[in-house]
Amino acid sequence: MNKKMKIYISLSVLLNVLLVGVLIGGFSKPHMDRGHKSAQMEQRLVEILALLPVEKSKEFELRISDLKALRRSDKVIMKSARKHIMQIFMQEPFDRVAYQQAVLVLNKVHQQQIEARVNLMADMAQYLSPEERRQLARLIMKRGKRK
Repeated sequence: MNKKMKIYISLSVLLNVLLVGVLIGGFSKPHMDRGHKSAQMEQRLVEILALLPVEKSKEFELRISDLKALRRSDKVIMKSARKHIMQIFMQEPFDRVAYQQAVLVLNKVHQQQIEARVNLMADMAQYLSPEERRQLARLIMKRGKRK
């Protein structure tokens, strides 16, 4: 075999191996779409609402919608806080105190979101029976399938 033929066969084998690897890699992992987590949360919300009695589920649904509205408004604040952190982080000379203060602002917004969720669950729990609280706790603490 001449040198050109060896190069051609080696290149062909290499490209075929790469093609097979891409095909197998593409099929082995499901592609994540951006709405996967929100769809999962919506499914969990439906399960929670089905668990609760009608009058309690309406109250819970109203509280959840308030929580979502709060999260949307906080999203804008968090985005600007992150930009501010990055601006301070890239400044010359680096100002450690300003950076720590900017991070504290972002942490404060996160903490407010957590407190709102905790308060929602505490408010709802006081109206539930022990059995309903146990079932609700199982749904809330349940995690998706491990990968």
